[in-house]
Amino acid sequence: MKKIALIMVMVGAMVMAFGQKNVRQSASNYLKDGKLDKAVEAINTCILDPSTAQDPRAWFIRGNIYLEIANTSDEKFKTLDADPMAKALESYKKAVEFDTKKEYFEDILAKLNWQRNNFYNEAVELYNKKEYKESMLAFAKAAEVIEMSSLTDTLSLLNAATCAALANEKLAARDYYLKLLKGDYKSPSVYISLSDIYRQEKDSSNAIKYVRMGQEVYPNDLRLLLTETNIYLTFNNTDKALKNLYVAKDKDTTNYSVFFALGTIYDNLSNDTAKSLQVRTEAFDNAIKCYKDALKLNDKYFEASYNLGALYVNKAATINDEANKLPLDATAQYDKLKKEADAYLEKALPYLEMATALQPDDLNTLFSLKQIYARTNKSDKVKEIQERINQVQNK
Repeated sequence: MKKIALIMVMVGAMVMAFGQKNVRQSASNYLKDGKLDKAVEAINTCILDPSTAQDPRAWFIRGNIYLEIANTSDEKFKTLDADPMAKALESYKKAVEFDTKKEYFEDILAKLNWQRNNFYNEAVELYNKKEYKESMLAFAKAAEVIEMSSLTDTLSLLNAATCAALANEKLAARDYYLKLLKGDYKSPSVYISLSDIYRQEKDSSNAIKYVRMGQEVYPNDLRLLLTETNIYLTFNNTDKALKNLYVAKDKDTTNYSVFFALGTIYDNLSNDTAKSLQVRTEAFDNAIKCYKDALKLNDKYFEASYNLGALYVNKAATINDEANKLPLDATAQYDKLKKEADAYLEKALPYLEMATALQPDDLNTLFSLKQIYARTNKSDKVKEIQERINQVQNK
């Protein structure tokens, strides 16, 4: 009798499983007929039953039903669920999880790709409207959809990271770049961007970690070398920064930004009162040479032109300070120093005039020019510059 009872129980279980598969088919039929309310009721009954709770086809059909609800224009079906898209994606994720034999993988992936493309197109529209944060979130959703199939959507993640940077969402950008690396995506720009984010966060350990990871894959990439240099500059490791820049200069003799970077380091050293006079004097001469080399390569380089002019102006100011500290009876020495200071102002003039031609509204340049014109008794130029300053300030 016990054996008969056991057989009857097993048969009963088979009937229940078969019954739920009929319910699953009914849900599929309701979906085809556009009866979404009945399809929802049937499929949710199916997945709640233990016999079909892990049936990948049931979850796939459920995903299709909720996806249809999310995209329907029929008002009576829109109220079937508050967030049908979330339920659709959850269902596809479950379908992938339970589909160990990958019987439905291609069908699931096709649906996921379809929805990914919807999010992606939405993101592009938002990007074109310059709504960068919203675009970032839409690109991220596109990537998340594909992640459900255990694949990495590198294009969506890259775009999400780009939009995050434009929206000043640095933490989000960092997370997207880390996901790209986790998905085995390799590109110098990813290592550079990650390193730079950590550098800006003053996290020198991770900044160096990711730039070194990039250098292991791309040992000859100049951009990674310059990224490493920026880390050294940020954390005041001048010696290592200089060493890197000279390597970069030898690798690319046409890169004017490298010469400019060298100029800024020597510029700072020339003003470092903790250094000896000899070191500061040599640094001053090196800064001039490097800025001029940058301008030889790019004569429209505003920063190099302005910095070179400012270097001369600062030198003149230092000499003037020295002259003003002299005793009143040191007339000859005073006149000598004033003449020397004026000579540096004259040297500054063409570079600052070049800078203001390149960026007419830059107030720092205009104020520096006004100072030089006043010092050299060019009253007509002082008036002209003052009028330009007024115009800029009143914009």
